[in-house]
Amino acid sequence: MKTHIRKSKSSIYQEPEVSPSVLAKIPDILRLLIEDQVRNRKEVKISLLISSNSLANKFILSEWGIRPSQRRRYKNLFVVIRRQCRLLFQHLTKDGRFEWTKNGEKFTFGTFKYDEVRGNLILGFVQIPPDSEWTLPMR
Repeated sequence: MKTHIRKSKSSIYQEPEVSPSVLAKIPDILRLLIEDQVRNRKEVKISLLISSNSLANKFILSEWGIRPSQRRRYKNLFVVIRRQCRLLFQHLTKDGRFEWTKNGEKFTFGTFKYDEVRGNLILGFVQIPPDSEWTLPMR
């Protein structure tokens, strides 16, 4: 009588290791996401809305090529990255601003908590033009 040993699907896929240096790249992906939305929008909008889960999905796709539809196979990876994205968003909410300089162009955004749904934190980013008299309070 033959016995068959079946490997579970989860053993076929090895999850990527998440190191602190990899997690440090998450704000860079957020900057790129905001820059793309600012440059590609057709109409002037007051604010941009970005969710922590969409940032996590974009980061995982760009870093490892793993799509959100593969979330069940890479459950731990998605949990760790989503948690880190929420921590980043909580920090940005407390700070109230997000700014950086790229190729001589300065980007300054005010940040506010728009909504939170089952742990998915949604932030609003309001662009502050460089020649504007408006300033953001330092918190």
